[in-house]
Amino acid sequence: MTEPHAGRMTLSVVMPVYNEAIGIADVIADIVAHILDPIPHSDLIIVDDCSTDDTAAVLHQLAADDPRITVIVNETNSGHGRSVRRAIDTSTGAWIFHLDSDGQVDVSEFELLWAHRDVSDLVAGVRVTRHDPLHRLVLTRVTRAMVSALARTWVRDANVPFKMIRRELWQHLEPNIPATAFAPSIMIVLGAHRSGARVTELETTHLARVHGRSTLRLGRLARAVRTSTVETLRFSRRPIRPYVHD
Repeated sequence: MTEPHAGRMTLSVVMPVYNEAIGIADVIADIVAHILDPIPHSDLIIVDDCSTDDTAAVLHQLAADDPRITVIVNETNSGHGRSVRRAIDTSTGAWIFHLDSDGQVDVSEFELLWAHRDVSDLVAGVRVTRHDPLHRLVLTRVTRAMVSALARTWVRDANVPFKMIRRELWQHLEPNIPATAFAPSIMIVLGAHRSGARVTELETTHLARVHGRSTLRLGRLARAVRTSTVETLRFSRRPIRPYVHD
């Protein structure tokens, strides 16, 4: 395994959480088994977006039992994007792996992404067979079309919550990504393509949600599409210098 750069971790897993008390312990157990234990000098940064169930209590107990887990609780409910950004800003890993907390990805497949780290600056999963409601599938299709057009290349799953980015690439893109961005994940993918970074897409397994429920309903979907579209178009107009990898 790659040793960490001086003064920081090799890998930081970043995960936003909201009202996942029932299933979050199982998700974190998978992260520990398939990522933290096999990869020395790795950690997990969790941002709880003011959950209204027992999520915070579960998380704090898990963090108390494992020093590799850090839990941050937002002062106010800030949304998925800002929670992702806060987790990234807190992380120190030479690689940053974004994962959602709904248990809909097979964490054991992380090793597929990790194996491409020497030849990639961004490694993204592609959800081949989706187990999501129609409105989420529509949002994915809209995002795919927009990002592919702006990137001038086919991007199969621009907003997948199963992607790993080299810290140097994040630092290269970060000045152009607002701290309040609704969907920083999309900007990372678009920015990587626009800057000429090495992007690898790998097919991964998408699972049906076992616990909890999606918080994105039709009304919120319309607002999400509008906000994400406006922000992504603004981002696409910002000049980004070419990224030169080591």
